[in-house]
Order: sequence, then C-alpha cells, then structure tokens
Amino acid sequence: MRHLASLAAIALLLIPAGCNTTQKSRAACESDVERLKQSIRDTGGYLEDLRPRLKAGFLAYDDCGRVTGECHAEAWLAEMEALRQEHIYRRADFNRAIDLWRPDACVPYAQGYRLNPPEPSTYNGYFYSYEETGQQIDELISKFNRLVN
Repeated sequence: MRHLASLAAIALLLIPAGCNTTQKSRAACESDVERLKQSIRDTGGYLEDLRPRLKAGFLAYDDCGRVTGECHAEAWLAEMEALRQEHIYRRADFNRAIDLWRPDACVPYAQGYRLNPPEPSTYNGYFYSYEETGQQIDELISKFNRLVN
C-alpha cells in the first residue's frame, strides 16, 4: 500500500510537468518574435513593390487589346509566372513565421512586455492582401496565356 501511495504522489508530480511540454525556451520565443517581425517588414515591402508591377501588367494587357498597341504577351506571361512563384514563396515564408509564433508556448516571457511580440492586428490584414494579389497574378497569367495561345 505504501508503494501505491508513493506511485500516486509521483504521478501527481509528473502530470503537471507533462502539461508544460509545449513551453518554449526564452531563446526560441525571442527567435520566433524576431522572425515574425522580420516577416511582417518583408511582407509590407513586398506587397508595396508588387502593386506597381501588377498595375503595369494590367496596362500592358490593355495595350495588347488595342490594334495599334504594342504587345509583348510572351514576355509578360513569363514575368507573371515568375511573379507567381515568388508570391508563393513569400506567402509560405509569411505563413511559416505566423505558425511558428505560438503565444501560448511563450506566456512566461510575454508577460510584462519583456518579449514584445507584434499584435495579430498588425499582420492579419496581410492574409487578405496575399489572397487578393495572388488572384490578380493568376488573372494576368490567364489573360496573357490566352493572347499567347
């Protein structure tokens, strides 16, 4: 009976320890926060640079529709396909940074603003922006592809 009581006491000590296996080290949490911050900066810059490229693509497509307009559909198609690959890569990088940041695993370090992670409102809008610009890229690829074929 004494052994059973000892095992029960050990089990009670191990159960809470098992619940904390999802905790990350301070260094891992700091790394995740820095990765997230860098990804947010990179995403903002990328999306800002992307807007004029997409606008130029739509204007080029309009030029291709005019009889007197000069059309370089093959070149634009190749550029838009390369842009799609870059877009997929950057979106995956952004998603990875978001997925790696798990606030629940870093609670002890986030309390008291010692870790200073960005608020979700800082980056949630980028999900929509990635979706919207991805659709625009796909639309341009489809349009230039019809001109080429």
